[in-house]
Amino acid sequence: MLDKVVFFLHVIRSGSISEAAKINGISASAASRWLNELEENMGISLLKRTTRKISPTQAGQRLYDRFSLIHTEIDDVFNEVQNLSNGDKGTIKIASTPLFAKHYLSQIIGEYLQEHPSVNFVVLETAFEVDHVHDVDFAIRANATYRGFQDKDSLLVKRSLLREPLIACCSPEYIKQFGEPTVPNDLTQHLCLYATTLVGGNKWIFEQDGEYNSVEISQTVEADDSEVLRNIALAHGGIAYLPYSLIGSAIAKGNLVPVLKNYVSSEFELNLYFKPRKYMPARCANFKDYLIQRVGEIEKEKKWSAYKHTQQPTLVAE
Repeated sequence: MLDKVVFFLHVIRSGSISEAAKINGISASAASRWLNELEENMGISLLKRTTRKISPTQAGQRLYDRFSLIHTEIDDVFNEVQNLSNGDKGTIKIASTPLFAKHYLSQIIGEYLQEHPSVNFVVLETAFEVDHVHDVDFAIRANATYRGFQDKDSLLVKRSLLREPLIACCSPEYIKQFGEPTVPNDLTQHLCLYATTLVGGNKWIFEQDGEYNSVEISQTVEADDSEVLRNIALAHGGIAYLPYSLIGSAIAKGNLVPVLKNYVSSEFELNLYFKPRKYMPARCANFKDYLIQRVGEIEKEKKWSAYKHTQQPTLVAE
């Protein structure tokens, strides 16, 4: 019965019987049988099924609300006991933006496995917010923030990993052909490239003298991967709004040029999210601390490397 109730929790969280079956490692036929047996044992209907969605009945919602709390306490008991082993074992599931996964997470996991070979990792690369955050240990999300930005309420713990400016930029050839925007509203007349999850869709925000300009840009190209947008901008396809670290070298070489330089742009922010837990598994707690530490160190290494490359060698007279 307990297994079936936990499966029921996953059905409600994911909104899908097949998805919940994958999480629990059972077949679709077994999933349907479990739900039928659970409802028969309870003596009441727990789910409303239509062709479009699955939703809980009043009884199902009560079971979900009450058992979610109990399930968390059960997890805490297991984690507390397992942590007594003082060993890092088991699987860590991480949902991460593609940009962070490529440039940070892959290196950090590789380093970590050298010291902790008994830990397994499952990495889900996605630019979108993970709906089923209960099914991963950590979620790493990108966002665009500005002064006065109010983050939406969340039951998750949030830890900031890095922040840097977002820069509106394009190629010199694009400016020659289409001209340069001088105020944010000019962007409505330009070809613009955006990532829905990176900068909040097609609304770009700029500040000047304490006043905010929210511009709804016209759609030219939308992509989930910001590196794709950078490459399109390099090919003179439009104006992109991207993190400085992604375009800094292209700006230094003159392949891209910043626009709207008189305005304060939004910031690119990467955050780590995880469930509040009384007893986090040791493998997760240790990796979390290592991840936060290494992101800061890698950022410093990158900035120092970029600084060294900008320095010209000094000529010494003989």
